[in-house]
Amino acid sequence: MKTLAEKILVAHCVAGELKAGMPIEIKIDQTLTQDATGTMAYLQFEAMGCERVKTECSVSYVDHNTLQNGFENADDHQYLRTVADRYGILFSRPGNGICHQVQLERFDKPGKTLLGSDSHTPTAGAMGMIAIGAGGLDVACAMAGMPFSLTMPKIVNVRLIHRLPHGVGAKDIILKVLSLMSVKGGVGKILEYTGEGLLDFKRTGAQYDLQHGRGAGRDDVAVSQR
Repeated sequence: MKTLAEKILVAHCVAGELKAGMPIEIKIDQTLTQDATGTMAYLQFEAMGCERVKTECSVSYVDHNTLQNGFENADDHQYLRTVADRYGILFSRPGNGICHQVQLERFDKPGKTLLGSDSHTPTAGAMGMIAIGAGGLDVACAMAGMPFSLTMPKIVNVRLIHRLPHGVGAKDIILKVLSLMSVKGGVGKILEYTGEGLLDFKRTGAQYDLQHGRGAGRDDVAVSQR
């Protein structure tokens, strides 16, 4: 029986063998950028000569360099706004919210894939997605309709068999998993959190998955409840 992460990878795999450690390529449904990484990503995308983005949803957030102490940030923000209008990218203006949270609330969809040029992209795992942080060029290629190349990760189930007791939160669970696996123990893995305790866990757990060295966090309750 396949796990949820495996089902998503099966549905999106366009090349390779879905066996842990093997190279694969997957279709990307959504992308996100933020202003500290987005300018270069969109310059690279423009150089590819595409008329429009080929993803289901691409969002450009301005949420990092929002202080206008000089012309540099303002120039970047103006470019990001105009390039979004030109290529069919959604634009989230300064003050609208931080990228991974707004993405979670407005655009994330269970069963989809997300590639983002922000370190907290894996937060979308709480919505039942395969969500991976990547470099700007990878995101630009995804917007152009190209698949994303990666090594097929090992799927690890972290089962929370009871509700979390009073005073214990999601970060406590993450710290415990870190103590067991180390900060490098999650490299090449997707951790699927399951069980009753997940009701107290979702978003924070997915967001902090990158602390294990992973680029994607997954859980099954977020999908089964929707």
